[in-house]
Amino acid sequence: MHKYRADGALGSSWHPYVHEDVVAPPIQEDETAIVVFMFVQFYNQQKDSTLIKDFYGSMIQPMADFLAEYVDEVSGLPRPSYDLWEQLFATNTFTTSVTYAALLAAADLAVVAGDNESAVKWRTAGEDIKAAAEKHLFNEARQTFYRSIMVKDGNIVTDDLLDTSSIFGAYLFGLFAVDSPQLTASVKTAIETFKDAPGGPGLPRHENDDYRRTDPKIQSNWWHITSLWLAQYKLDTGDIDGATTIIDWVKSYALTTGMLGEQVNPVDGDLVSPAPLTWSHAEMVSTLLDLAERQK
Repeated sequence: MHKYRADGALGSSWHPYVHEDVVAPPIQEDETAIVVFMFVQFYNQQKDSTLIKDFYGSMIQPMADFLAEYVDEVSGLPRPSYDLWEQLFATNTFTTSVTYAALLAAADLAVVAGDNESAVKWRTAGEDIKAAAEKHLFNEARQTFYRSIMVKDGNIVTDDLLDTSSIFGAYLFGLFAVDSPQLTASVKTAIETFKDAPGGPGLPRHENDDYRRTDPKIQSNWWHITSLWLAQYKLDTGDIDGATTIIDWVKSYALTTGMLGEQVNPVDGDLVSPAPLTWSHAEMVSTLLDLAERQK
């Protein structure tokens, strides 16, 4: 479920259980998937067998089973849930990406745990999702990934609004290879689409994002998170100077305490929304680690 209290009881949620004509749990499946994915990353760093003993059967197994089974029969993709921005109930490209990565990670961990049956099940489910994504999630007309799809009356309805999380989710979690024509075209489309102010390398969340938008004439405010995703992509494609430019740009908007906020007004450079935002800091750390790795 979406939230729990400290005693394990179900917590309150701002998401409803009824979504037009669909009754479904008010969850963000990407939150389940990212826990599985990151736990496996942590295990790979620690190689501590007690992590398998304490968490594999009680946490990873039921979560990965859920990810493998919560799949739409028509599309072959994860069933609808809320997106990472907590706005849209649909089968989102970002959620699909992290679900795919989580299933492959869980399969690798299952091998370590001696659970070969689950390893085969989860890897197969992940590869099936990848095949469905290649079939359904790229928008040939706009040369970028769909934000989401929905299955209605047995037909797939697409959402062609450009969302940077769809592009960089597909990249970060390996749903599409960094040098794939789909990903290359998607990044190019995003860069060409989001140029609200000259000289700024910032990216918004998506087209026409009115969340705390400071000027109706612009697409959206810039977000540190999405801008740093672009920096990570640039590092992976060998553009270290381009990535460094974005890193320095983000640093220039830090408060005197070193804290980063959530958004930047492209018109006047003012900080918008909460500061500090942990997610902004996490993406900065991740980007700096990538930079350090490539400068060895």
